[in-house]
Amino acid sequence: MGTELLVLGKGDNIITMVLDNLYSNGSTSKITIYNNLQLPIESYFGHDEFEIKVVENLELEDYSSYTLGVGQPIHKIKIVQLLQPDPKKFINVIHSGFDVSKTTKLGYGLLINSKVSVAAQSFIGNFVTLNRHVSIGHHTIINDFCSINPGVNIAGTVTIGEGTLIGMGTNVIQGVKIGKNTIIGAGSVVTKNIPDNVVAYGSPCKIIRDNI
Repeated sequence: MGTELLVLGKGDNIITMVLDNLYSNGSTSKITIYNNLQLPIESYFGHDEFEIKVVENLELEDYSSYTLGVGQPIHKIKIVQLLQPDPKKFINVIHSGFDVSKTTKLGYGLLINSKVSVAAQSFIGNFVTLNRHVSIGHHTIINDFCSINPGVNIAGTVTIGEGTLIGMGTNVIQGVKIGKNTIIGAGSVVTKNIPDNVVAYGSPCKIIRDNI
């Protein structure tokens, strides 16, 4: 069995995050990127300290550790459903600048960038992406496959449903519940509950259409 890290999916910006987070913790591993969704290469994601190869065919069992290399919830869910990888092999790729309460519970397969803060008694589910400068308040629940973009402020006792994406610079007011498979547009101010399967944005945030 190999020892190098297998990245499932190739989103250029997310690969850059993965490499930077690993390097912040002193890792210089060999990296194999499995581009099973055949996403195009749009920008440079290399790193001088890593040996990187991109492949479109492989055996998952040949690798000892996995992480996801895509940020869109729909892509993350698709990869896990299609490949059915062993969840025990997923590592958390967390930047050394992550500030988290010891009372917060973290899932597996996480990608957490620099300058992220998570307060006490919160829960971060599996395959969650937290981008830079995200702030999460106390007793907040972020469910599986969510992606939280840069500069988002989430107050205390908020619940975010599975597979939801929160756009850059959004503010979520205390106690709000956001449903699953929902998209909150960038710069929104979420002051009341938002249901499942919708696209919503604005200040205050309003439902615009179904997310299908």
